[in-house]
Amino acid sequence: MRTGWNELVLNGRQQWVSLRGVPGAPVLVFLHGGPGGSEFAQRRRYLRDLERDWLVVDWDQPGAGRSYRGDDTTDTLTVESLVADGTALVELMAARYGGPVVVVGHSFGTVLGTRIAQRAPDSVAAYVGASQVVNWAQQEERSYDWALAEASRTGHAKAETALRGLGRPTDGQYAGGITAVEIQRRWLGALGGVAVDPKFVGLWALSMLTSGGYPLGAKLRYLKAMNTSMNLLWPTLCETVDLRRDLTSLPVPVHLFAGAKDRITDLVQIQEWFDLLDCPSKRLKIVDDAAHLNLYEQPARFQDCMNQVRATLR
Repeated sequence: MRTGWNELVLNGRQQWVSLRGVPGAPVLVFLHGGPGGSEFAQRRRYLRDLERDWLVVDWDQPGAGRSYRGDDTTDTLTVESLVADGTALVELMAARYGGPVVVVGHSFGTVLGTRIAQRAPDSVAAYVGASQVVNWAQQEERSYDWALAEASRTGHAKAETALRGLGRPTDGQYAGGITAVEIQRRWLGALGGVAVDPKFVGLWALSMLTSGGYPLGAKLRYLKAMNTSMNLLWPTLCETVDLRRDLTSLPVPVHLFAGAKDRITDLVQIQEWFDLLDCPSKRLKIVDDAAHLNLYEQPARFQDCMNQVRATLR
């Protein structure tokens, strides 16, 4: 495979990956969030230094970025199909580059990453979860409750009115569907629950538009891809994702990176799952001055985390 973008066929589907970094270095497979939210541009804007020590594989998942085709349905784009494709990618990278790879997931990517590590332990040297998802439905309810309470506490009348208008999600789902999720996230960001500095959220998003090395068409389709993926996958995520119930052991070392002020994947759930988790070794790094975008808010600290991971590789 060449440096830069490569088109692959995984389980019969054409999709895109980017390879950048040091030939012969340990391989890092990055699983972006969303669902449908490619982070190639943001990863290169804030975490380009990873390419000094790793061969970084950025995967635009089906339904996201360059891999978005616009014809997916609830039958063709599922959590299971993404896990299967991600497993195929990890196994391919391990076979091609001569050994197991490190899998890094952010937010929704951690849903895939934990399952990939469970299915393909021989191809995974370590799993790193940034903003680890534990229970999708519960995290959404807690996120809403915090945002409403914070809007009231700070006297943010517009946010409070908008959030009350949405109504509290039931089993993680809003009466207004994905549109309501988008509204909640907008106010959550303004209140400091996505990034500690609310202005950072806009800068983070803007980096996707200003990034080099990313086709204009993929940039223009970004929001449509994310909206489509959210609509197709959100109900299943709410109904099925609970790691404390279903995934309390992993056959690979686990490293978690968490923002203390994250109000999407809250620290209480992460700590509970971490305490339950049985694996060869585990580490939880809590960053006090970071929230859900923790690895981008504090790139040097995430780089330190990854240096520690690299030091453990055989």
